[in-house]
Parts: sequence; C-alpha cells; structure tokens
Amino acid sequence: MTMRWNRIMAAAAAGAALTASVAVGAVAAPDGPSRLGQFSTWRGARAAAGFALLRPTRTYGQKRSNEIFVTRCEAGRKARKQVMVVATYGLKPSAGLTLRQDNAGIACAMTGRTRQLAKVTVQGASATLSGECGRHPMPACSSRQIFLFLTWKRHGIYYAASSFGEWPKTLVGFARALRPVG
Repeated sequence: MTMRWNRIMAAAAAGAALTASVAVGAVAAPDGPSRLGQFSTWRGARAAAGFALLRPTRTYGQKRSNEIFVTRCEAGRKARKQVMVVATYGLKPSAGLTLRQDNAGIACAMTGRTRQLAKVTVQGASATLSGECGRHPMPACSSRQIFLFLTWKRHGIYYAASSFGEWPKTLVGFARALRPVG
C-alpha cells in the first residue's frame, strides 16, 4: 500500500508540475495571435485561444481545480500561431480528469510510454484509449490507479482527455459529454 500511495503522490506532484509549467508558459509568452494566460470562464478561454473549444458537461462530481490555461503550443512548424488550452478537474490527488485541446493538429504535451487499450468513437471521430500500465513497475492495465489518455483529432483540432484514478468508462463518458463553448 505504501508503494502505491507513493506512486499516487508522485503522480499528483507530476500533475501539479504540468499545471505550473503551463501557467509559467502562459505568463512568459505574451505575444502571438491570441491572448495567453489564465481564464475563469470557457468563453474567455475560447476568445483568447482563437478557435472553437469544447467544454465538459459531465465531470463525475469533480470540480474544476484551477483556471483554464491558454498557453503556446511548441509543436510543429507554426508554433507562434498554435495554442493549447488546458482545464483540470479534481481536488484530490487520488482522482482527476484533464482536458487539453490545441489547434496544432498534433499533441502539444507528451504523455510518456503508454499501452493502447481500446478504440472508441468520441465526438464523431475515432479515438485511442491508452494507459501507462502493464509494464514493471507500473500497475496492471485493469487497475483504477493508472493514468489513462483518450486522444482524437477532429477538424484540425487535437483533443486529449486524461485521467488518474478513474475507470476507462468514466474517461470515455467525460469526453463524449463535451459540448461547444457558446
């Protein structure tokens, strides 16, 4: 149990580090076609990002844990014009959901070494569900205590929904319940 708790705490620290690095990137990059920074509303984030966003309508009891970050995406050739939007839900380190969307058409953030678990349909597109699991010393892929990633691309926008401490069906339900920001 102690090793599992240490992994959970390390995962929470890694998530906090990602959020902090996104926040630092948002503050450190003031120029470009969009306003970069932190936003309290999805409408504000959409206006800043400069492209259509999806927002969660079903968060399985998880509250948004901080502001919505709009930061520069350093992927691809046109990095100055590409932005990534990140929102995190969950106030406990043992469970949480995150939504990333970018206009680069490819992943702006690395997920690490994962194992493909399933193919599902999300928002009318084929999505890949993968997890950090099944390799020593990671937990089994059937465990709830793993990082899950659900990625898809639609109309040039790349989406990545991720979770820790949630079942795969929860992550898929979270992604399928995304709706356009009005």
